[in-house]
Parts: sequence; structure tokens; C-alpha cells
Amino acid sequence: MSRPITRPPLVSLAVVAAAVIAIALGFGAVQELVVRGVRGGEPQPLAVGAVGAVASGLLLAAAAALWREAAGASRLAGVAAAVSAGFHAYAALPPHRNVGPAALLLALAASAALLWLARRTHRPVSGVPAS
Repeated sequence: MSRPITRPPLVSLAVVAAAVIAIALGFGAVQELVVRGVRGGEPQPLAVGAVGAVASGLLLAAAAALWREAAGASRLAGVAAAVSAGFHAYAALPPHRNVGPAALLLALAASAALLWLARRTHRPVSGVPAS
């Protein structure tokens, strides 16, 4: 039988906000992938859209893992935050600027929230209590 999960409201708000931001960023990435990449035949938006969709999927998976308090969620959150922040910072650079400033700020905010949650809710992967 599973134990009931009780978490502070701020933690719940941060996880839900990170998940909503990840979904919004994912929609933009898929649009870039399909409209300009596949239908438009442009290779650069195709690659940026594909990597952006993966980065957004990682953010969403990390938010779900933190919500469920899964073992290893903090490691996944760290990887997802690093990939998302790095990708969105790169995609916002000229000359192409596939990501606008608002999307960059949202990605950085979601990454920061996931890192904060990962440090706050760290559970060891092996099940052995941390010393």
C-alpha cells in the first residue's frame, strides 16, 4: 500500500508551473518541427524543433517524476534543466533566433524551478538514506 504524499503548496505550484511551461514550450517546438522543418523543407528548423521537443519532453518527465517523488527524480531534473536551459539559450542566439526572448525566459524559469525542487526533494536512487 502506498503512503499518502503530502507536499507544501509552494512545491505543488512549482511542479505544476514547470509542467505547464514544458507543455507550452513543447507546442512551440513541434510547430517549428512540423511547419518550417517538415512542410517547409528547411533543415535548420527541423533540427531545432526536434531537439526542442526532446528538451521539453525531458522537462515534462522531470516535473512528473518530482510530482510522484520517484527515486532519481532529482538527477533527471538536473539533466532536464541543463539540457533545456542550454538548448533554449543556444536557439535564442542570432542569426536564426528560433526561440524568442519570452520562450527563453520561460525555459530558464522552468529550469530554475526544477533545480530548486530537485535540491529540496532529493531522494537517493538506491533507497539507502543519505548521510
